[in-house]
Amino acid sequence: MLYKVEDLLSKRQDKNLLYDFYGALLTEKQQEIFTMINQDDCSFAEVGRELDITPQAVADVLKRATTQLEKFEDNLGMVAKFMLQKKVFEDVEICLNELDELELSDISATVNSIKSSLSKLLV
Repeated sequence: MLYKVEDLLSKRQDKNLLYDFYGALLTEKQQEIFTMINQDDCSFAEVGRELDITPQAVADVLKRATTQLEKFEDNLGMVAKFMLQKKVFEDVEICLNELDELELSDISATVNSIKSSLSKLLV
């Protein structure tokens, strides 16, 4: 099956987001292999040479780690909640920008205050 480049990038971003939230729950070896493959862009062979294991062992550890990350998300849903919050903040910011364009001095000051608060929450 052929994948579009955008699909592959999206899958990698999804995995990295799961790792950002739940990576600390993986074993040290799983964390090391996941990072080398998904963030350092190493091949299975390169990781295997570095860790003195076979490329197949690298693939197996990576698959188990990815499966665990997905199970953590299925049970806890932290990434889904984060993504929903991010979407809400983006929608609110759009509305605030529209309000700001009205150029009413009282509304403008309030809008700027709200924007400042929102930006602090997403950092």
